[in-house]
Amino acid sequence: MSAGIVDIATAKPGRTVDNDHFAAIGLTDEWIRRRSGIAARSWLPDETPLAEVAAEACAPIVTRMDDPSSIGALVVVSTSVRQRVPGVAQKVAELAGLGPSVLAFDMNAACCGFVYGLVTGLSLCAAGQARSVLVCSVEAMSRLVDRNDRQTACIFADGSAAVLVEDRAEFAGFRQIAGCDGSQEALMRETDAGGIHLDGMQVYDRAVRRMTESAQYLFDHGPAPTVLVGHQANGRILEQVREFTAHLGVPFVNRIENSGNTSSASIPLAFAEELNAGSLPAAGRLGAVAYGAGEAWGGVSVDYRVPHPAP
Repeated sequence: MSAGIVDIATAKPGRTVDNDHFAAIGLTDEWIRRRSGIAARSWLPDETPLAEVAAEACAPIVTRMDDPSSIGALVVVSTSVRQRVPGVAQKVAELAGLGPSVLAFDMNAACCGFVYGLVTGLSLCAAGQARSVLVCSVEAMSRLVDRNDRQTACIFADGSAAVLVEDRAEFAGFRQIAGCDGSQEALMRETDAGGIHLDGMQVYDRAVRRMTESAQYLFDHGPAPTVLVGHQANGRILEQVREFTAHLGVPFVNRIENSGNTSSASIPLAFAEELNAGSLPAAGRLGAVAYGAGEAWGGVSVDYRVPHPAP
């Protein structure tokens, strides 16, 4: 049995924050663009529940399905959930119009979360445990950062994206690689005082290496992807990974300029934007690679056939 991506949808509610916003903490548009490649990002209102944003991404997919009851599982991936009990997945299922028999659960693997969640969904389908699985990443990173921190305030952003995974005969098998190293937990972490600490140089070096290695693995253990989408960490990391994977001969997606770093949601948001722009065909093979706090890293290659543009 083989599973692939058959639909995708996104949600970026809230306001657009451009770089001029950060003049109050001494940052200029030129400095932010040079250091991060970011010109604008979306921030959610502080009072907007994450479940509502996730459901906004999931609902169009559910509506387009002939038989929504075929969705056997919902994986909600997020770094931003502040409420531990209950999680948000069950509320997302309700708001998105899923039935009560769906297996719904939360997952947190930081910026690598979408890769982990997609591997989980694909595995459930490929094992025959679900006819289809909805994987949704939703983030409100603007609520985690210290908005007066010059290192992180301008980088992180909010948004949500969801993909529908189904088992179909025409799909080739997916490939995945994943790993973690808990001894490196101090490199990126939420601080007790609030905000996010980043060990910038270490994170840069390790992110580039891990994403490049993951991409190479996916190509060495085909079928080879037709497009690579890396976690949209910052522009310099993305361009370094692009350079190190150029020999693979496929497009490498960089959509960070107007999206910022949306943690686990960055890969599906960037992938959807490329599809909507017509930069990618509606069918191909996605290679997704990511690196995040924990530390966690990984990659997955999977066939996709997406007949609907993401709204």
